[in-house]
Amino acid sequence: MGRIFEPLTVGYDWEMAILRASGENVTEKDVELLSDDLRRKLPWAAPGTDLELIESRIGAVGSIPELIKKSERLERELRALLKKKGWFLLRSGARPFEREPVGAHIHVGTIGEWAGAIRIQNAMVPYAAPLAALMANSPVYRGRAGEYKSYRVASNAEWCSAPQPLLSPMFSRAEWGRDVDVKTAWGATVELRVGDGVSSTRLMCELVALSAGLMYHLSEHELDREMAEKDYRAMMVNRWRATKYGLQAVFRWNGEELPVRTLLTRMVDMAQDGMELLDFDKSDLRIIRSMIAKGQTQADFQLAVFAKEKGDAHRYTRALANIQRDPAAFEKYLRRAPVLSDVAPASHRDELLSRIEVETPHTDLFRATPLSPAQLDAVLAGFAADGLIREGRDSRGLRTYTRVR
Repeated sequence: MGRIFEPLTVGYDWEMAILRASGENVTEKDVELLSDDLRRKLPWAAPGTDLELIESRIGAVGSIPELIKKSERLERELRALLKKKGWFLLRSGARPFEREPVGAHIHVGTIGEWAGAIRIQNAMVPYAAPLAALMANSPVYRGRAGEYKSYRVASNAEWCSAPQPLLSPMFSRAEWGRDVDVKTAWGATVELRVGDGVSSTRLMCELVALSAGLMYHLSEHELDREMAEKDYRAMMVNRWRATKYGLQAVFRWNGEELPVRTLLTRMVDMAQDGMELLDFDKSDLRIIRSMIAKGQTQADFQLAVFAKEKGDAHRYTRALANIQRDPAAFEKYLRRAPVLSDVAPASHRDELLSRIEVETPHTDLFRATPLSPAQLDAVLAGFAADGLIREGRDSRGLRTYTRVR
């Protein structure tokens, strides 16, 4: 079998919210008309809508400099249209009062063969969590704040980005809504969906370069690696840690505790050969490298704004949209931000136990963990054996759990 990516190409679907001066979202019709205006100005672009979000779409290109050039042009035109209407661009992984999450989806191609794409998808299972940590950008979500740096990934993006299973290249079929999806039938790509919406065009393009370089490396060196059940479980717990701690997370990696920043530094090196094919270099990842060095995420930037607005989510939303009128707002924050220390992780097992109250439905616990259903059942069986919980059934025969005090 030859190379999987022939040739290596990149693109993205990047969702963003459009707000009125009051902080309220514009209507879906408003966004449709806005995207129509953009397409008329830029015939090569394909902006569109996803509910009442605008989706910036850059189709397959063969170099990161070309991606940057097109992305910057699209941003300029979008901001000019918004200025005329008195509207604001909100770049985040979530809108604080809306259920729908906001994502940045990265496409890596060109790959038309299903089995090869599934092998890439499987190889990405360990690396989805560190990328989620790097892209964490939803620390205020549906009126909540403080527990997670990515509420979007913690909630599985309302099932638009579910934890990644291991799949058979022979027997799997196309499905949508995982952390990594195969899109060979639609766009000849593998799609990274785990990332929160991104704060700047330059950072978005750097994330595309890193993801493409990583997938290229995996295609050349790390396909079809065996993964034991305990290793898969560790990868899923890493995903949970990424949502809570961002770049301050410490992962379980090859049997050892490893700061996610150390892992990401290795991933940058791994991506070098692939990035070179896209006319880019790891030294060009200037924002990502600064984030790794400081342990700072876009979520930390948002939390700083949230604290300044004294936890008032309405004021925070308006303030963040106003600050982001400067396209380089996050980069400027990053230059003056302090270095954050790694955080010793809490126990995911204890987290699950804390969610069990009186007749807590099994489905609520399933939604609260990236563990597979079988792995969750093993944890619950352990709680029951230790006398910590009692299993019951509801009127439909579905399992419930009650904490034994």
